[in-house]
Amino acid sequence: MIISKTQLQNVLKIYDKGSSKIDKTQAGKAVAKNDQLALSQESKFTQRLMQAIKQADDIRIDKVSALEEQISSGTYTICDDEVAEKMIERAIVDRFV
Repeated sequence: MIISKTQLQNVLKIYDKGSSKIDKTQAGKAVAKNDQLALSQESKFTQRLMQAIKQADDIRIDKVSALEEQISSGTYTICDDEVAEKMIERAIVDRFV
């Protein structure tokens, strides 16, 4: 799902309007409503995983060098089954992330 900047700004405007309301209860005393957030263990794990991925190096020089050598020497081969497997893996990961 893609959330645009405009959509985000609209949500923030709505939230600002709602958070300024005060609930008058408890014998006439004004009590402000507070929002709470509770994350599951799975969400916390996913958050740590995403942070680790963002901090990892994007380019693995050793792999790139080895592939360049194979391509230039003409020994690089592509296995159709491996390509199909990676495509399926990527589709599954994209569905969960």
